[in-house]
Amino acid sequence: MSDAASTPGAPLRCLELFCGIGGFAAAVQGHASVVGALDLSGHAIEVYRHNFSDHGARQAHLEHLDEAEIFGYEAELWWMSPPCQPYTTRGAQRDLEDHRARSLVRLMELIGRHGPRHVAMENVPGFRGSDAHALVLSTLNEAGYAVAERLLCPTELGVPAQRERYYLVASRDGLLPWRALPTPVMRPLADFLIKPTDEELLDVVVPAEVIAKHGPGMRIFDLREEPGRIANTFTGAYGKTWQAAGAYLRMADGRVRRFTPREMLGLMGFGADFGFPAHVSLRQRYKLIGNSLSVWAMREVLSALIPSMSGAKTPLGLCSHETLTAQ
Repeated sequence: MSDAASTPGAPLRCLELFCGIGGFAAAVQGHASVVGALDLSGHAIEVYRHNFSDHGARQAHLEHLDEAEIFGYEAELWWMSPPCQPYTTRGAQRDLEDHRARSLVRLMELIGRHGPRHVAMENVPGFRGSDAHALVLSTLNEAGYAVAERLLCPTELGVPAQRERYYLVASRDGLLPWRALPTPVMRPLADFLIKPTDEELLDVVVPAEVIAKHGPGMRIFDLREEPGRIANTFTGAYGKTWQAAGAYLRMADGRVRRFTPREMLGLMGFGADFGFPAHVSLRQRYKLIGNSLSVWAMREVLSALIPSMSGAKTPLGLCSHETLTAQ
């Protein structure tokens, strides 16, 4: 049954839809049980399995997923992070006319008939006000869910990395109130930097000819002169597109480098033990991280559904990486 109740004291059973590399799984570790994880991307599933081998992650086209299978997980919470391309400001904004929105429509059909106790989702800010957004709200309201929505950026939690996203939580049991966020004390970006290995430097130093051509349009930080800088949003195009895809760092010797995947994961809130299979290319790592979720923001949002997360640690004090002022 889709709305099966937990045994008292048992972790909430969660189904991670459009799971990517596992941002939701990383956020709920120790607070809930992920009983299934599905995504269309085989690359994402491979990385997910590498880090969460016991979640039953598999590649699946959610638009065509068998109804009996999805309800067979007996999950109480469905997490969804559907494709954002139909709603991004840089895209065609075809909304529900975009073929990538069909899987969301399919899931709304299932939720409207007999959905789980709880539903939560994430998308880009442009999702708000779209036809897809209206469909989600009408479906949940008609099915008897209490619904709460918010825009949240990790900078509101003291994390020096922009990634504003739209979040929704819904429950048939009612929702816990979100805490009032205090004025954030921004953690220095240098706290999240890790000295690259010699091998990493070979991959992440930006060629001089690229700086000559694209430098004026690149966001290059020199943290020795401006320690309070905040990284702009890293996108899936980081490492491929030189402008408007993320920030860069000026090293002590004057060269410019990209953030490493390890540093990006830290800014996103993934633990130091999160990693990639060795054969996954640097370009693919950047793409998968850029398409993932802020674990910091997820923990804050999910506290409305999972009581134990209301006392979860804040970003301040969590990062144990070596602090550097020059790389």
